[in-house]
Amino acid sequence: MDEEWDVTRKSIGSLSIWLGTAALFAPRWISGVLGVRDAAARTDIALPMLVRLMAARNITLGAALLAVPVSQARRTTQVTLLLTGLDAAAVLVGRRGGDVAPRSAALSLAVLMTAAAGAVRWHRR
Repeated sequence: MDEEWDVTRKSIGSLSIWLGTAALFAPRWISGVLGVRDAAARTDIALPMLVRLMAARNITLGAALLAVPVSQARRTTQVTLLLTGLDAAAVLVGRRGGDVAPRSAALSLAVLMTAAAGAVRWHRR
């Protein structure tokens, strides 16, 4: 595995763990930061549970990226990029329905494009 791939794997893994941890302990705050409507971020009773479920998945994927043997790191990174892209696409669909703020859609579009570019780039190698 080349050094660039290793840096990417460790960066994505660390970021996933940090974001997941923030969402696990402060689900309403992270929802507001990411663009969920203010009223929903403060009052929706199901929101904390759903955000914590996603947080657990992010922490798990991040830990998997950091812990897998080098021979499996590429596949694990590809799966993580795919799931990240699907998450971003779900937010964009939610934006279309008016459920999230424009800044959340913009952030998700940036994440989706980055994940797609990463997946295409590393699939070619």
